[in-house]
Amino acid sequence: MTNTVAKKPKILLYVVLASLILSTNFILYRTPVFGPLPEGAVIGSLLDLLIILPLLTYFMIIRKRYSLKYMGIVIFAGFAAAYFIVPNQHLSDYPFLPYLLLVTEGAFLLVELYIAYTVITRLPKLLKEYKTLAGRNSFFLFNIRKAVEKSLPDNTAARILVTEFSMFHYALFSWKKKVQIDYGMAFTYHKKTSVNAVYIMIIHAIAIESVGLHYFLHSWNPVVSYILLILNIYGILFMLAELQATRLTPFLLTADHLLLQTGFSSSMHLPLSNIKEIKYYEGPEKFSRKEQRGLFDARVPDLIQEKPMFEILLYEPQDIHFIYGLRRKASRIVLNVDEPDVFYHELQRSLPE
Repeated sequence: MTNTVAKKPKILLYVVLASLILSTNFILYRTPVFGPLPEGAVIGSLLDLLIILPLLTYFMIIRKRYSLKYMGIVIFAGFAAAYFIVPNQHLSDYPFLPYLLLVTEGAFLLVELYIAYTVITRLPKLLKEYKTLAGRNSFFLFNIRKAVEKSLPDNTAARILVTEFSMFHYALFSWKKKVQIDYGMAFTYHKKTSVNAVYIMIIHAIAIESVGLHYFLHSWNPVVSYILLILNIYGILFMLAELQATRLTPFLLTADHLLLQTGFSSSMHLPLSNIKEIKYYEGPEKFSRKEQRGLFDARVPDLIQEKPMFEILLYEPQDIHFIYGLRRKASRIVLNVDEPDVFYHELQRSLPE
């Protein structure tokens, strides 16, 4: 709790500083507030956007929390901001900028190639571990994540690749697959909800927005229009992955653990020995922000979100796995299932004495 509270002022300070850098540089070139453009102003803006802003992002956001890989995106965003904020007539005095961008991104590409080399050299071991796990059930994301954790421990970049690989698997290559479980009991959690309709509506909205925005922005800036088009296609693939993962990953109860994977974006591998109590949920329909910090809400999105059926209390906080290797701990779980009575009695029976 203390760590979460401590992070908030740092993030807010970062937002304030970044906004200040961007807004002052924008005003400098777009309004007459500062009078004639001071000598060396362009150099100052380039230092702000290409060095100061990335360093702020690293020390206040990325450091100790995310992979250094994200710095490539941050630096690219700094170059993009420079091209949007500083007028072309001033940038033309610095023809080395495109080459500097190529060199910077090239350096991060070399890092990516090194990561790829590391993964490829350990691929036989990873595949062997994955096949062993896949022989027990068809939970693709869970199996590939466990195989990576065993073959490439503490490798943040590998965990990010797991997300990308799993997304494409669910979105494009899982349509004919069926749930297969050789060990444990499965409990579906989506058949009595409108989650499929929610995802289809979102996909439909993204597709319509993609067409309209692409044609509108293309006349203004083709580069921006294509970037947004790629992001929208990525969003559609993400929603398709959520849709398919929801169908293919029911909650799984075995002799020693409970696997709770809600769609594609969040999951928890919960040892039964860490379950303190399961009970019917009797609290309010909505959770406060304070409650949400230590809560894993394992329900799927619904047009009319009903109250949770069950609440599970834990002895020790357990990791919730999110996309791109992100994690957060929770000491309380709420969920719904399609067969509540069977789930409740089976879990109660399985808990250690």
